[in-house]
Amino acid sequence: MKNQLHALALCVAFFASAALSAQVSIGIRTGANWNNIDVSGGLDALAPDFKTVSSMNIGIVAEFHIGANFSIQPELAYMKKGFGLKEDFGIDLFEIPLPVGVRNDTRFGYLEMPVLAKYKFGNNAVQAYVAAGPSIGYALNGRLITRANFLVDFKLLDVPINLDAIDYQRVEVGATAGAGLAFNLGGAQLFMDARYTHGFSQVYDLPLVENRVSNRGFGVNAGVMFPIGQ
Repeated sequence: MKNQLHALALCVAFFASAALSAQVSIGIRTGANWNNIDVSGGLDALAPDFKTVSSMNIGIVAEFHIGANFSIQPELAYMKKGFGLKEDFGIDLFEIPLPVGVRNDTRFGYLEMPVLAKYKFGNNAVQAYVAAGPSIGYALNGRLITRANFLVDFKLLDVPINLDAIDYQRVEVGATAGAGLAFNLGGAQLFMDARYTHGFSQVYDLPLVENRVSNRGFGVNAGVMFPIGQ
């Protein structure tokens, strides 16, 4: 973990020094993300069938323009990560088969800071771009939500998770990569992108099989940025 944090700090310092004399745009973004976990270790076959969980995210964005096509884009966003477990079975009522299901969603709220190197190409009206870079996150809280489905969907349980009690690793180092489009709105810029995120940190031990797990996810975002100091 120390080596990962040291490497991330060096990357952030390099990007910050490169951006000191750059033109700057700031803005906001929001979107949806779908997250799950990776299980590592020798007992992967014994791990449950984890389901993807979805949630919204929101964040602030800054873009430091370095040359015509290259920029550095640090962000600060709130998002949720986690996984789901689902169990389906059926019962017969008056000789009519009825499906019954129970789903447990484990969600962790993160404050996430990616620092992306961004390359753009296109014309003044529309530009495509690719972006990638390191990220660091901090887990603020967690919740366990249980829902049942028997003719109708209803919530059975919604309780907080004590992250310290389960020895959850709050600091997470990872990477983000994505691609998108940016549209010139006469000064402001509208952007839309899709991203993949992967955590390198093993955030906690999976009960029963005692495997370490890390986060991964996919997201789509849209936002707007405005130039400042130009």
